[in-house]
Amino acid sequence: MNRSVAHRNCVLFCLVLIALAVVAAFAWAEASKPEVPEIVKLQQRVRSAAKEGRAKEAYEERDTEIPTWLQDALSPAPDNAALLYYQAFLLRPEPNMTTSEKIVDVLRGAESDSQIRTYLGHCLPMIQVAEIASRIPQCTWGLWNGPEPSFGWKDLHSNVSNLEYILVVDARTLAADGHYRAALEHCLTLRRLARHLSEDPRLDLAARNPDLMALRTVQYVLGVMAPDADSLMWFRGQLAVVRGLRLSLGETLQGDFNSFLGHMKTNPNRLAFLKKRLIETAEDEQGKEDARNLADDQLLWRAREPLQRFLDSISRIADSEMTYEHKCAQMQRMYTDLVEEYATDPIVGRVLSWADIDPTGYYPFLVGHQAHINGVKAAVEVYLVVAKAGRLPEKLPDDLPKDPFTGRDFVYEITDEGFALRCQGEEFLSRKNQFLEFKVRK
Repeated sequence: MNRSVAHRNCVLFCLVLIALAVVAAFAWAEASKPEVPEIVKLQQRVRSAAKEGRAKEAYEERDTEIPTWLQDALSPAPDNAALLYYQAFLLRPEPNMTTSEKIVDVLRGAESDSQIRTYLGHCLPMIQVAEIASRIPQCTWGLWNGPEPSFGWKDLHSNVSNLEYILVVDARTLAADGHYRAALEHCLTLRRLARHLSEDPRLDLAARNPDLMALRTVQYVLGVMAPDADSLMWFRGQLAVVRGLRLSLGETLQGDFNSFLGHMKTNPNRLAFLKKRLIETAEDEQGKEDARNLADDQLLWRAREPLQRFLDSISRIADSEMTYEHKCAQMQRMYTDLVEEYATDPIVGRVLSWADIDPTGYYPFLVGHQAHINGVKAAVEVYLVVAKAGRLPEKLPDDLPKDPFTGRDFVYEITDEGFALRCQGEEFLSRKNQFLEFKVRK
């Protein structure tokens, strides 16, 4: 026992000596580095200051339209927007800690200062490439479905978030500088980006925030600009044709399910698990043998057939004329019945627990997001009245987009700072953000 303790102490003593030797070596290396002459330090500071000055000047003198030289440089444009988005991600300059904190402050409502404008000057190539990418109809992200991808959907989500924040900060800065149409154009770019993302079922979550941030930034820009009929007419037309997040419940769930099945085909471990479960639960030897002989496609078909019937029924409910509350109740009942019916099924029950096809949480989000879109479109019409009449209307104009929870007009209220629109549905009233509030510049 004493010999063991002595041995352990000896080992620890040796490790401490090694650590001290390493520290001493690093210290010696640092001390032996040649000192940078003051003139070189001065030159470095001058070059850095000049670079920052050029970036700030570029931002202040920017053309708020996409420059011709950039369009020419990318001509002919690729037929896949993702190729340009990936280039935009690579063009992003890494902000220092102070700039990162100020970006967060601007996103929370602070004013952009000189440091933010300088950073945005460095970001102009990234912004301009992203704007062109958003205008390309086709977008295939080409994410790898196999094991351990070097660049997966989480990496893409992170890069999209960085692009999104820069576009929002730039939009708010442009609006503060009086470039309202350019600021609204950034909001449209974000909506196009959201659409490109939502076309890949694996990226539905990544698509939500750009569209939400676009709508919130629209509210901010409309609240700081003097109501201008020409700009509002232009933006009304753009909102009518620029699509954001995919809002069809049937398409979304079907896309998610198809993507899941595609992932299953490339995941032999899960397929082997399903076959093992089927063999273990077989009632007799013949059933076990039949299970062993099933091909992978046959295993997936056994799961797909009942779940596809469920998805078809959910799609019909969502597209029906039933009330919102009735639709939610029907979907909840159908999903509960499905889970109970296949709870002990070794194939369908397990796949149901893996696949994300529960509509009861996603459908309220989609309707709420549609309410936000409809509310912004209705607000543009109110701003148009202000631009033409010089004051807020006493009631909403006719034939505006409706509250999707009820199919009726939004509740319209004049507030101290402008006006608010409110949905009438119980689902919306239960949330904290009960109003779509809009400021009107005096």
